[in-house]
Amino acid sequence: MQQGDLFDDDVLFVPAATMDEAAARLFSLTGARDPGTRGPKRSLEALATDLGVGVDLAATNAVLGGQIAQALSIGWRAGRDFIGLQVTLDGLNKLLRAATRELWLTSRRRSVNVDAYVDVLRAFPTFRPAMDKQEAVDRLSNLAGVARDRLGPGGKEHRVTFDTLAQQLAPDLLLDPDARRSKHTMVAALCQRFSVPWLTTAGSTGQSVTLEGLNLLLAGAERHLSVASLGWGTPEDEGSALLGVLRAGLAGHWDGRHTVERMHENGSRNWRQMEWPGFYFEEQVATLLNVAYPTPAVGGPRRTYGATPFDYASSSRVWDAKAHTVQEVLVPSGKRTSTASGAAILNDSAAITACLAEQGLGFLILDGAASFDETGQFDDWHRDYTREGRTRVDYVSNSGRHRRRKSAFEPMTLRALWIADLPALNAGIAGGWISREKQGAQQVRVGHERGADRHDKFHLKVHKSAPWTVAQTSWTLRAS
Repeated sequence: MQQGDLFDDDVLFVPAATMDEAAARLFSLTGARDPGTRGPKRSLEALATDLGVGVDLAATNAVLGGQIAQALSIGWRAGRDFIGLQVTLDGLNKLLRAATRELWLTSRRRSVNVDAYVDVLRAFPTFRPAMDKQEAVDRLSNLAGVARDRLGPGGKEHRVTFDTLAQQLAPDLLLDPDARRSKHTMVAALCQRFSVPWLTTAGSTGQSVTLEGLNLLLAGAERHLSVASLGWGTPEDEGSALLGVLRAGLAGHWDGRHTVERMHENGSRNWRQMEWPGFYFEEQVATLLNVAYPTPAVGGPRRTYGATPFDYASSSRVWDAKAHTVQEVLVPSGKRTSTASGAAILNDSAAITACLAEQGLGFLILDGAASFDETGQFDDWHRDYTREGRTRVDYVSNSGRHRRRKSAFEPMTLRALWIADLPALNAGIAGGWISREKQGAQQVRVGHERGADRHDKFHLKVHKSAPWTVAQTSWTLRAS
């Protein structure tokens, strides 16, 4: 996980950890909902179109990135932002940061006077438009705190949807004869109250309101209430939704060589790590969930505390990811050893505590079986491969022994855990399933007396954390 940087004292940008995550987040900035195939090229094309930059489909990623950089008034440097024909992760993050900042500046405008639907929505960067009229009516009903109304014949919305919204957010409009004159006048009055223009495309014949009109009203009402109606009402609902995406997107077997090579190609800064399954899982969480439920570019829940950014934020909650080895398998002998009772080491304890002091925090915990190659071939390959392009820095093991490298990892159980606040954390500490522990020093560099200190972390006994578990799914292990 990378540290973020400030736009100002309140807004923190967290760079993407991989090319795939950067592409997903760039695409989500455009507000498009049907990306087809994703990747840097598709995301750059979508962003260029959104910014009004002419797109030459024959242009290379490097050229297209440079055109977008020019439109955003930022530099574009060879060797760092792009190499040859391809954009680098640094280049994608530069574009992502600049485009996010543009949205942040737009979102600070409280009144919108433009007359084009897509331009109005630029002032609501955290808003996700409803895909159809029923979804829009459902979300408006949620904001009003009333039962959802079903569309009538011909897909017409009922007047009661707008009257109940007015009753909750602008009751004086129900006494205004001009606002009450028709369905259109009531919706127009509500839009005016929420500083959103009533466009000519918002209404249609027969006093019906178009999907564009419903989305304008929904965007204004959400900003008025400082909420996102697309979010989930409970951690249980959200946890189930997130696990559904991850269960569908994660492979059932992670071959070490293939995965490490993929991490390298994807721009990961952690592809050299011995504990590659944990970093790969974090990166997959960020990518898969930003495709399905993008982290709001600006606004949304805070996900960075001090120097620690958590892995993912939906429109309503923050989540951190952790892969936990509960079974060790020796290959080729097939000998298995259970490590399920061992604790999963979570994130920096100060960051977790600070987050829980102002909002809840969820954990996506993946239990799995790690394979170790008895022949030593994978260890030799990994040691040689991760030396590529690296200036040698000698370390001395704190234990005096070489650590084994995982040659494969197989997901077994995926849990969504939700800690609501500090009292809930303290209950877990009292219950004995989570504890704050000091961490051993980092490896000692040759010529130094001791390794650098590590921050305290929370250790979680996953098998005892049922009180916090809000959703769970599993895989079937392959036969040895």
